[in-house]
Amino acid sequence: MMITITETGPGQPDFHLFTELPGRIYPPDSIRLRTPETIPADFLKVCFLVKDGENVVARASIYDNPLMQYAGRHAFSVGNYECTDRDEYASALLLHIVSKVKSWGGTCLIGPMNGSTWEGYRFLADHVNPLFFTEPHHHLYYNRQFKAAGLEPIAHYYSNIDRGMELDNPDILAREQELKAQGVTIRPIDLSDFEAEVNRLYDFNLLAFRTNFLYTPISREAFLKKYLQTKAYINPELTLLAEDEAGNLVGYFFCIHDFYNTESKTLIVKTLARHPAPEWRGLGHVIGNLIYHKAVELGYTSAIHSFIYEQGTSTKLSTHFSGTHYRNYVLYGKLLT
Repeated sequence: MMITITETGPGQPDFHLFTELPGRIYPPDSIRLRTPETIPADFLKVCFLVKDGENVVARASIYDNPLMQYAGRHAFSVGNYECTDRDEYASALLLHIVSKVKSWGGTCLIGPMNGSTWEGYRFLADHVNPLFFTEPHHHLYYNRQFKAAGLEPIAHYYSNIDRGMELDNPDILAREQELKAQGVTIRPIDLSDFEAEVNRLYDFNLLAFRTNFLYTPISREAFLKKYLQTKAYINPELTLLAEDEAGNLVGYFFCIHDFYNTESKTLIVKTLARHPAPEWRGLGHVIGNLIYHKAVELGYTSAIHSFIYEQGTSTKLSTHFSGTHYRNYVLYGKLLT
């Protein structure tokens, strides 16, 4: 066994070896290969290839997002991780990454994360239930490989599924009337003016998400590029925006159909946000109830509340909509001093 580690990156003549590796370590019919991979340019510092002889057996990237902070330190992140089921390859790669980050003066490494929480991050912790659309897919042994390299869980996330789809809780209906009396209107996203709508979501997210764990802002250009691509997947009746009397955005639910589920109709609650001011308390429940009404009318029998941070504010909301556990995810980290 002759393990070598080399650097590459977009535009390099051997970068195809990096992008082709998943096709070699997943079955041809794997969901992992069904969705085109994105390797974001933002904050990408270097990509590594691990070879055993002439065979590529593992890969990963390092991202340096200048605003990424963990435990009061600037954090580098390891992303685009793929590895065959051989711990010696994973160990060589992850030790090399730790050494490299230390050589740059880095004192913290987190992952998997492709530069920020706007991109792919977290490992699945189980394969118990079928994958849903937008969920990452990878080998579960990646968790073991990260732990063996001294990376420990720093955050846990989960998705819930609501098979009850219960409507019209009296407290929610009462709150809806109060908000209406304050001049709040709730409407479908306007696909005919989609770019303007996405621009408004960008501005609102800066306010709504700024206290989220590991949140860093994304450039307007990157956000537009990412979300304008979703237009074809959106049913506007299932993505609702709430505005105050003056027309300012105060909350929204971004929902998408689970295209992977061919057995029944499942709705994925991808993003939900409301203005943090206390006067908008309960707005998320009100929007969620309206979406459930439309979803039931359209034949949906379940809704997945996706990627909830264990200490996050969405927990209460998903539990309220009778969500039961569907999947766990883990993010890892290591202090390097």
